[in-house]
Amino acid sequence: MTTSVARLLPTGLLLIVIGLALLVLADADDKPASRGHFAFIALALALGLGVIVVALRARYRPGKPVFTLSPAGIQHRWVRQVLIPWHEVQAVERADIVTRLFNPVWLFSSGSTLMYRRALHADVTVIVVSRRFYDAMLHVKSFWLRGPGWNGNFIPNGDTVQVALHHELVAADRQQLRQAVTRRWLAFRDRPAGKAIGIVPDGSDRRPAQVVAMGDDPQTLPLFQRLQIAVLLAGIAAAGANLAGLWQLDGQGQARLARAKALEDRRAREVAQKRALEEETRRADEDRKRQEENEAVLRRAFGR
Repeated sequence: MTTSVARLLPTGLLLIVIGLALLVLADADDKPASRGHFAFIALALALGLGVIVVALRARYRPGKPVFTLSPAGIQHRWVRQVLIPWHEVQAVERADIVTRLFNPVWLFSSGSTLMYRRALHADVTVIVVSRRFYDAMLHVKSFWLRGPGWNGNFIPNGDTVQVALHHELVAADRQQLRQAVTRRWLAFRDRPAGKAIGIVPDGSDRRPAQVVAMGDDPQTLPLFQRLQIAVLLAGIAAAGANLAGLWQLDGQGQARLARAKALEDRRAREVAQKRALEEETRRADEDRKRQEENEAVLRRAFGR
């Protein structure tokens, strides 16, 4: 999952390119762009920068995986981090899991058939634990803390609960993950917690267990994505050079002059209106002072 987030970097760069391209087109138009146009440009640039920040953070500071395998058990991190010892695992199975998430599209439809969006997760590796262990160690009472994905990760089945180990969350091959879980469970299920040693059977002999990073490294990028990033960075550089005045589109210079002249005329009108208002205010003050002086003269003349 971290690798998938890290590889959103071209998406963020694409949003930046779109925003800068729209800004260049607006600059090449002799008519000023509307506020909605600039709002869309600002939204594209902001989203692009946000995606880039998140992708780079995932690339250079990857978070902890949802679950990890060790001789002691499975470190499972959902709402909280819990160790599931191998001796608590009753079986390693495979299951097709259907999740339902609230879908607001139904608010705009004629019926409630679209109220939930269903998603099928096929051939998921699941471990079976007792309901007692689940209630004591895994269950979270708060509905808000559990979140909408809880039922897709913990599936009650009578006195047992299936704990799903989604291979997509660790960017691993489903068969590779199932084999890794099964091998460790078979090797350590009869050992008390805390006494499991790093031995995993490989079929014929026994050797020390090694920590294997499953899935793709978030710091590595496929060649195609590297080419995408290079092209998008070139586009950003070209758009930036255009906005800096290093090169122009056909008619962009005349459009800039037309907008500058329109801006100058508008400022001139604003200055003229301001001066006219100041002159009108000055005349009104003079008339008021003259009227006050005349009233004072009349009061002195008839007040005697």
